[in-house]
Amino acid sequence: MSHFRYGDIPSFDAGGDCGVAFFFLLSGFVMSMGYGSNIENNTFSFKSFIKRRLLKVYPLHLLCLSLFLIIFKPTITLQLLFNTLLLQSWIPDDNYYFSYNGVSWFLSSLLFCYIVFPFAFRHANRRTLLMLLGYYIIIYVIVPYNMVNAILYVSPLVRIVDFFLGIMLYKIYINRSDSSNASMVSLAELLLAILLILALIAYPYTDEKLRNAPLYWFVLLPIIYVFTQQKGIVSRCLQCKILQWLGSLSMPVFMLHPIVFRTMFHFFPSIPSILMLALCFSITVMLSWATDLLFLRHIERLRKLEL
Repeated sequence: MSHFRYGDIPSFDAGGDCGVAFFFLLSGFVMSMGYGSNIENNTFSFKSFIKRRLLKVYPLHLLCLSLFLIIFKPTITLQLLFNTLLLQSWIPDDNYYFSYNGVSWFLSSLLFCYIVFPFAFRHANRRTLLMLLGYYIIIYVIVPYNMVNAILYVSPLVRIVDFFLGIMLYKIYINRSDSSNASMVSLAELLLAILLILALIAYPYTDEKLRNAPLYWFVLLPIIYVFTQQKGIVSRCLQCKILQWLGSLSMPVFMLHPIVFRTMFHFFPSIPSILMLALCFSITVMLSWATDLLFLRHIERLRKLEL
């Protein structure tokens, strides 16, 4: 909804910043859950890890970029080279980092997080955390407001802080005592849902520099910690098949929805707002399902051969 701005429906900007922060935090946590023990046991293969990560994101990126070029026929510029190579988020200019299929900047920054992941995991401790938070505060203070998007929102050298927080959360999670009961976890889930809503409501009144991540750290980190236990009523509801299926489509939905939105806005500008909203999301989900079925599953088979 942060990218849906049409007719009398404004974009939900708070959701965009929240979603990006969540997925960087979650990525650090999930990568640690999947590979942390291998790093600790010295059985981690960096080459194999990077191959699997590239097969996970790069083919989808190239597919979406190709669709964008075919549908919109933009002028081919130097930005295309950076976008194709997923280097665009390193250039602090929105003509680069938001070029072509703009959301791919996230993959550009995420790849950097993957590259430094084994090093970050080995050095994930309180001292490193304090150093990184100090580094973030310095960046926060010195960055001018006209560079907030380029530095605090996009730059890999800043988003690595979110990723590292996810790694630290994992280390806390695996050392927890598993004594919480289902009722307490359910209560925590509901309270965290309310807290997240309050953070989204507070968004328009929050300093622009805080919106990109710090506003959400204090609620998203507990959400990941609590919901990972899968004991509460909310997390159990989220395990229904339709939501699991939608969750499996999250990456193609993320990569394809701007192309669907822009196509619909351009070719059908007179459709009523609510109908446009329904059509855009329905088409996005169906196209994402087809992409998963006809393209990504074949890539996944190749990825599993690397295991």
